[in-house]
Amino acid sequence: MTKSTFRKLSLIATFAALGSTAIGQTATGENTIEGWTILRSVETSTCVMEKVNEDGYLFRMGKEEPGDVFGYVAVYTQDENLDIYGNVSNEVVLDLDGERFDAKATGHLRDDGWRGAYVRSRDPAFIEALARKYVLTVDPEGKTPFAISLDGTFKAMAATRDCEAASLASMAVADDGKRGELIIESQAAWASLLSQNDRARELSESASAALVFPKVTKAGLGVGGERGNGVLFVGEAVSGYYRTTSLAVGALAGVQTYGYALMFMTPQALERFQSKRGFELGVDGSVAVMNSGATAEIDTTNLKADMVAFVFNEQGLMASAAVEGSRIKPIE
Repeated sequence: MTKSTFRKLSLIATFAALGSTAIGQTATGENTIEGWTILRSVETSTCVMEKVNEDGYLFRMGKEEPGDVFGYVAVYTQDENLDIYGNVSNEVVLDLDGERFDAKATGHLRDDGWRGAYVRSRDPAFIEALARKYVLTVDPEGKTPFAISLDGTFKAMAATRDCEAASLASMAVADDGKRGELIIESQAAWASLLSQNDRARELSESASAALVFPKVTKAGLGVGGERGNGVLFVGEAVSGYYRTTSLAVGALAGVQTYGYALMFMTPQALERFQSKRGFELGVDGSVAVMNSGATAEIDTTNLKADMVAFVFNEQGLMASAAVEGSRIKPIE
């Protein structure tokens, strides 16, 4: 990489913003996915993904803050022979397998010896391209184009979102007050469901337990996914706190927030669920999804699924809703 390449790398940001988006050195490694290492900041709970290629360049992708969209890509080197200037920005063209975006890049000098620049964007098309394209080329028509492999970004972005969801979920039940709020919200959602739906009330009488997620929200634009926190009730007792995540784009088109309750119809289904650190609906157990268009036609006495899900919003039970593929993990 030449000196001019780093001078061209950029994006709109002040130096203070750079400090907030870059994860601190007090970070813990969560796991490695497709060659990308997922890191979590101890201070902010922000998660990022990064990898070092065969030439020794460090690539990092992440968000500006927890809950935001994927919006920045950074390139760093430890080569002291390259002239890199912090907080110097220039126009740059980013090409992702033929799809081009105009942006700005800003020089960044990290405290740990890595030096480089990063770009940021809130364009949903750019965020989607980062997840699904294979090669990012900086200034493809310039004198010194620079290519970055995007192999594995889709899975790594999903893992980064999961890392962030775990951090935010832990913060949501960090003390008795926050846990109490989640319990109250879950109890209210459960009571509302049973009062409004005869099928739910009938099934609840024979269910071994119920896991209630009172609010599941979209995490952002593009490949943003959804997430929410909930409570597992065995009888009237609280048995645990869980989080749900999904890559789906809403239970219904245009829906930003919804909730769902998952009933375990047998002790074996509950035991299987509690024995796993990660549980995927429809994969680790059969689930029947009850919605406003189907509940009247289902005979609960002949129900063969060992789990039953009811998806709802403020208006009541939702039609054409789906939770298959949603992943549930305990909050630690």
